Amino acid sequence: MSQTAFVLGNGESRRGIDINDLMEKGTVYACNAVYRTHQPHWLVAVDPKMMLEIAETDYVVNNKVYSNFNGQYNKAQKLLDHVTWSKPSLGWSSGPTALKLACDHGFKEIYILGFDYQGLKDDNKNTTFRLNNVFGGTRNYKKPNDQATFYGNWMNQTKRCLEDYKDVRFHRVIPKDWFKPKDIDRPDNIEHPSTEEFLEKFDLKIKK
Repeated sequence: MSQTAFVLGNGESRRGIDINDLMEKGTVYACNAVYRTHQPHWLVAVDPKMMLEIAETDYVVNNKVYSNFNGQYNKAQKLLDHVTWSKPSLGWSSGPTALKLACDHGFKEIYILGFDYQGLKDDNKNTTFRLNNVFGGTRNYKKPNDQATFYGNWMNQTKRCLEDYKDVRFHRVIPKDWFKPKDIDRPDNIEHPSTEEFLEKFDLKIKK
């Protein structure tokens, strides 16, 4: 197995990058509703609504799922029997939790995709950011035109990983001229390759 990990948030910037292709290049950690369409090496979900949705299926029986324990799961035996629980519970969002898990598994080269942080804007005159998520409008997600959640906690949790795992080289893959939060642009163990550079490096193509 490759020593490279790919950690996927669900921001629009990763749309078209095929998860199955990534799984041939390294270990994939993906989040939340990804389970509906793919079987990454690790699925990370910490929101109780999403975990209870997953519990309605047999996904956890046949695939690796990582989460924080919640009392609501005591009636979902499949979760109790098959999920790997964070100990202690982090209280973080799914994306940064997945990032920390990849670090804890010993990966030293980690590519981060779909960690967009900022919401979407239709034009520069609009000061309101709307939801930025490939699953927007589906079960347990906001509608595409709903206001985006502020990214502060997500960014701070990512920053904590950069600080705690200084021997890891992080690559946040984003389109050219995409938003870069200052707090995660400062550490010397992260770079921001463009989507095009990433695709070329791993011989990948965008799929529609």
